[in-house]
Amino acid sequence: MMSLSIIEYYAEHERYKCGYCKKPDTSYSHGIWAHTMTVSDYQDLIDRGWRRSGKYCYKPTLDVTCCPSYTIRCKALDFKATKSQKKILKRINKYLSGETEQDKDDRRMSTSQSYEQIENLGEQFITPKQDPQIINVHNVTFTSGNNEQDDSAIGDTSPIPYMCDDVPETSGDLMMEKGDEASLKMLQTDCVPGTSKVLSVKNDMGPDPNKAPCKKAKLLRRERRLQKLKDKGVDITTLSDTNKNKEKQIEDFINELPENVKHKLEIKLVRTTPPSGEWLATAKQTHDVYVKYQMKVHGDTLEKCSEPKFKEFLVHSPLLEEHSEVGPPSGYGSFHQQYWLDGKILAVGVIDILPKCVSSVYFFYDPDYMHLNLGTYGALREIAFTRNLHTLCPELKYYYLGFYIHSCCKMRYKGNFHPSDLLCPETYKWFPIENCLPKLDRSPYSRLDPDIDSVDENFPKQGDINYIPIHYKGSVLLYKVYKKKVSKSRRNSEQLDEYLKLVGAKTAKKLVLVR
Repeated sequence: MMSLSIIEYYAEHERYKCGYCKKPDTSYSHGIWAHTMTVSDYQDLIDRGWRRSGKYCYKPTLDVTCCPSYTIRCKALDFKATKSQKKILKRINKYLSGETEQDKDDRRMSTSQSYEQIENLGEQFITPKQDPQIINVHNVTFTSGNNEQDDSAIGDTSPIPYMCDDVPETSGDLMMEKGDEASLKMLQTDCVPGTSKVLSVKNDMGPDPNKAPCKKAKLLRRERRLQKLKDKGVDITTLSDTNKNKEKQIEDFINELPENVKHKLEIKLVRTTPPSGEWLATAKQTHDVYVKYQMKVHGDTLEKCSEPKFKEFLVHSPLLEEHSEVGPPSGYGSFHQQYWLDGKILAVGVIDILPKCVSSVYFFYDPDYMHLNLGTYGALREIAFTRNLHTLCPELKYYYLGFYIHSCCKMRYKGNFHPSDLLCPETYKWFPIENCLPKLDRSPYSRLDPDIDSVDENFPKQGDINYIPIHYKGSVLLYKVYKKKVSKSRRNSEQLDEYLKLVGAKTAKKLVLVR
């Protein structure tokens, strides 16, 4: 019995408060209380729109409820980070490296001072500060002749602009000091009296043309990396030049930290069901972070964040611990991914490792580090974790983010993890989210499958009800045997028909239903 999924089915849960729009009586769903459940059975359930919260599994009634919730999964193997997601990864790395906001301010000041020096360099040609032989120029523009960007400019900067509104009006000619002819050669005027004109530095006024132009920092870093490989005996001539333009993967950002960092970040995977020794040793610290998060971010009371409620919500799980030759070393089941920063728990990701996916249940963190965007960072690390598990378990290649709720703006961020699919609530097939969004813009509930002839391939057929396993008086009987032992009034066949359609014929024949 302990290796089977044993569940109780609850009829439709009607008119209760919605957790998204907060309306008091507009949410509808169906429920299952799972005493135990195998990971493969739960995988089948979430692929039909079910989701667990603790040991309670629920399936929203999408065509009735106020905020239709569509199951969303990310194709982890093909994941491409957006620009904003890359910035978050870089921000975390900079923090771990010890770079602070003061460091950024210092760099900005240094850059500003550099520009001031360049401007002062330009002023010697237009301001009569020392040499009386220099004639003031009104509304003069130093040009390169073709107005194209000068590749020999200092660093990678464009020509520096100068404004000369307050320069006294004189002729357009310019008297130069002896020896300046070699550096200036020619000045071309482009001015309209009484107006302001931008002055740009001429091509041959830049650095020494006999010296190589300054290189970009990115190119310098690449050259240093190649030199290190060369010093180690690696033949760098075999490295393809196209690699330098290859798009960085999420793992590249995670692993680009230097060896010596100011802050140490470590991620530990601990099993919560059954509770492992690692989990028991860190339970209090984990709960403390949860309390801080819920009270600060969600405004919960201390009573609502009590330890029993925390465990009921994020620790207790019906999923059975399973190990397989083709499975991950940790096995399948329910886990906490603990993010340890300098010896303290910074954040916790509650996840389920299933045969085809890593399923995100919840994520919470210390709100003192809210500026690091840890919610998105946690999702990115879980995607990387999924990709890593795939190298060990080829069938495991998706990252499930829970429900996508298009009518709730706060939940739309899940659609930013590309590429992702949404589950059609009628045919239970997956479709790219970008194809679904126009339909959801028109209506909160929509059939996402564009093929009008497509059907639910797991829809029960006549007679399938007879093969539902029923737990009755300590024994497991098929429904066709069970119905002979009880009166017709106790069978409640209409409810069983509804249950069969919701979980699908395949899964219904494996779940042991308690009556």
